[in-house]
Amino acid sequence: MKALVQDVLSIFSHPTVKPVFIRSGLSFREKNSIQPMGVTSVSWATSMEELNDALLHKALDAGAVGYHITEVESHKQGKDEQYLLAATATLYTLNEKVAYG
Repeated sequence: MKALVQDVLSIFSHPTVKPVFIRSGLSFREKNSIQPMGVTSVSWATSMEELNDALLHKALDAGAVGYHITEVESHKQGKDEQYLLAATATLYTLNEKVAYG
C-alpha cells in the first residue's frame, strides 16, 4: 500500500534532477539556485561517449553551468547498418538572485 501511495504522489511531484555540472567551484547555494535555460539535442552520435561529448560542447557553447540528458533513442540512418544515437538535454544556468542574494 505504501508503494502505491508513493507512486500516486510521484505523478504530482516534480522529480529531483541532478544535472552534470560543467562549471567547477560552485558553492552549495549556487548549485541549489540552478534553473533551466533551454534545451538542446544531438541526433548523430555513434556511441554514448560521443553523445555526452557533443552535449557537453553544446552546453559550454551556450554558457550553461550544467546539463541533464532527458531522452535518448537509437535509430538507423538510411541504408547504413550503423545505429545512431539521438538525445535531448536540458541546459541549466544560475538564478543570480538566489545564488548571490
